[in-house]
Amino acid sequence: MPEPAHLALLVVLLACAGCSASSEGGSFEVSRVETSWANGRLSVDYEQRLRLSPEARNALVHGVPLTVEVTLVLRNTTDRTRVGSNTKSYEIRYLPLSEHYQVSEAGENKVRTFPRLRHVLSDLARLEISFETGALPAGEYELLARCHLDRQRIPPPMRLPTLFSPNWDLDSSWTSWPLKIDPGA
Repeated sequence: MPEPAHLALLVVLLACAGCSASSEGGSFEVSRVETSWANGRLSVDYEQRLRLSPEARNALVHGVPLTVEVTLVLRNTTDRTRVGSNTKSYEIRYLPLSEHYQVSEAGENKVRTFPRLRHVLSDLARLEISFETGALPAGEYELLARCHLDRQRIPPPMRLPTLFSPNWDLDSSWTSWPLKIDPGA
């Protein structure tokens, strides 16, 4: 029969083993953003790296659609005033009968189908996003960008576990990308 000290050590070792496994989980990362502004419209070439954790992949295969949100915020660098923003949502679904994956953008009727999840993630790796900002004075601006898993769209019984499990913490940090608006643009 193990002593209490040995039992405590065994529990700590098992907990640490679980911690190392979560480091192999997923992550979202904004890797590159290029912007251009003309006539009150901001065009963004956006690149990201999406890696789903084993738990997120398992949920997807078992019928839980996952929504990846990309949020862009344009603000003036001198006074940090927000001058425009846009959020795009991309829903990923698994179709068990055909063993394919679908991606659809919120508000769009277009649905793309892929044979493998890696193809879906590759498709979402590069996005072209544009939105209206209206007339802006010349000056220095910054575009803040992030991508995250929208946990509010996960079915209610799964939301609480996704909030506390590090394996569901896939969100990227906010990144800042400079943009200079010239008077002639």
